[in-house]
Amino acid sequence: MNILPRISDTVFHGTIDAFSTVDVSKGKGNKDFGKGFYMAIEKSQAIGMMNKKFNETVRRSKSKDPSLFEKHLYEIKLNKALFPTLKIKYFFDADMEWLDFVLTCRSSTSIPHDYDLVIGPTADDNTTLCLKYYFDGVYGKVGSDDAKEFLMKNLEVENLGIQYYIGKQSVADKLIASIKEL
Repeated sequence: MNILPRISDTVFHGTIDAFSTVDVSKGKGNKDFGKGFYMAIEKSQAIGMMNKKFNETVRRSKSKDPSLFEKHLYEIKLNKALFPTLKIKYFFDADMEWLDFVLTCRSSTSIPHDYDLVIGPTADDNTTLCLKYYFDGVYGKVGSDDAKEFLMKNLEVENLGIQYYIGKQSVADKLIASIKEL
């Protein structure tokens, strides 16, 4: 199946960090698709992440002074001509395959797969809470089909945005054609 027509070459990133080039090593582990750089296909989703990061940083700072931090929203153009040369994992839905992948990645501080680009649903705050309950054994034995099925029933998968993930610097350097602050 050819999924390339469903892949966008314009994505967005919201943050409190100013940058002109992507450094995937600055990403945190235990994230949906692994340690790396994440982008959203919807500008509104990137704005939401930017505001969340800003509020969280202000709340965790010693001074609690919001004037010490800045919000940055970026439009990122991807070199779509490179897509056929990449190893891409595309999740069309937040299904059991997606859940198993997210559970594996959220259990790792590094990158537990070899994909160049991963595209799929974003685990939102509600999903994160449900995943915590799963890992705490609230839904049953961690790893069991029953616990995963209970977890899937609790996720509001229809409300999840779509994210793009790059975990390799060499891929980011080739794939990201331009970065423009909005």
